[in-house]
Amino acid sequence: MKIVTDHVRPDEPAHGLREGVRLMPMPDGSTQRRWVQSIWVIRGDAIAEYTEDFGPAHRFEGDVIELVIPSFGENSVAQLQEHAEKNRHDHHWARRREEMMVESTLIEDHVAQLERNRAIIRNRSLIGPNVRVQRNGYSQEATQRKLKEQTHG
Repeated sequence: MKIVTDHVRPDEPAHGLREGVRLMPMPDGSTQRRWVQSIWVIRGDAIAEYTEDFGPAHRFEGDVIELVIPSFGENSVAQLQEHAEKNRHDHHWARRREEMMVESTLIEDHVAQLERNRAIIRNRSLIGPNVRVQRNGYSQEATQRKLKEQTHG
């Protein structure tokens, strides 16, 4: 069972905060992608969720990183909301993510690795169940050596 609350006090102990995109029901019965902040507060021996909607997700996506802050009662609601507010207006990590994506060669490196592995696999013949024999006496070590020479100069 989920306990939901319609208000929180700034000095209440918080169990955690999550801010990001969430599908929210609209009054007309449809659902829409919205930027939502959920705060879980500790009330007695229960944890209640408070949700605040900041508007359509497209206003925040690309500029703001989604945020999850576990607290387990160590921080107050006001402290977590302050961190979330700072995150919403600080575009440092969004810019850093874009810089890393521009200079990244991860996809190209992965495709090249797949092509090298395919070349090694194509060098094998399958004769019978669970029996692998190298084609024309050309060893796998020689294939790997040749590929290393091609890739590393």
